[in-house]
Amino acid sequence: MKRAILGLLASCLLSAQTPDPAVTFEVASIKVSPPPQAISGSGGMRVAQRIGCTGGPGTQSPGQFTCSNANITVLIREAFTLKNYQVPNFTVTDGNRYDINAKIPAGSTKEQVRAMLQNLLTERFKLTYHFDKKEMQVYELVVGKNGVKMKPSPPEAPPAANGAKPAPPPPDGPRNSPPPIGADGFPVMPVRRNSSSISMMGNGGTRASATDATLQQLVTFLSNQLGRPVTDATGMTGKYDYVLTFSREGMEGMGAMIITSGPGSAAPQAPPPSDAPTIFAAVQDQLGLKLGQKKGTIDVFIIDHVEKSPVEN
Repeated sequence: MKRAILGLLASCLLSAQTPDPAVTFEVASIKVSPPPQAISGSGGMRVAQRIGCTGGPGTQSPGQFTCSNANITVLIREAFTLKNYQVPNFTVTDGNRYDINAKIPAGSTKEQVRAMLQNLLTERFKLTYHFDKKEMQVYELVVGKNGVKMKPSPPEAPPAANGAKPAPPPPDGPRNSPPPIGADGFPVMPVRRNSSSISMMGNGGTRASATDATLQQLVTFLSNQLGRPVTDATGMTGKYDYVLTFSREGMEGMGAMIITSGPGSAAPQAPPPSDAPTIFAAVQDQLGLKLGQKKGTIDVFIIDHVEKSPVEN
């Protein structure tokens, strides 16, 4: 099995070729993101931020590429199609998060858009880098001894006899309005088919929920939280609904990061103690699965140099 995992990781070799400098966005604006939006609830003040990039070929905005609250390492992962654990210093916040709005030339492919973002990082942030190999601890997800506890997702409603599509769910409210806070202090996120959400709390707890989720989607989520590769060895092929509540204490991936507001909020902070179980215990007790440890070798992206302040728009 270890050989199989190593083979899987080796199959994801990264290309270190320099992209064609002629492949660029028509125009790109880069601005430092505003402070996170504060919301209040029974557990005190919290902050809400959307982090990530959207748009491009195959989306509803094929001619526009946008990023919100993205630090340098988020942009690198997007540009080079990397996992969190392939950028070793991704947990080191660079002091700024950026909002990017870029216009994509008509007819561009997804690969060309990634090359455009690579060129933007090189030109505007003066990024230089190289790839290396690193041996690290990896995880294998298996079924626990007491069996799976996740609920299989119910089948979708069949189409109407006249071929009409089912009515869309009601809107959740204004796009930028914060979700309400539940009695346990976690935001109450809308539940929709084929959706997922994650809520991070200032007390070091995290709650993730998903509907119609495959095991591959689950292992991707766990990998992002742990900052380590996770492979699926459950043999499960269905789709599942689940809620997972765990502590971020001692974690190295995205789960280690807390977004706060106020002076010095850009600096990474260690999560405080939490009453929630570790992610390993939560996966076993709440989902009926188990994370086993192994060793593997992966390709990693090494940042040689990058400017924190990009070249002017």
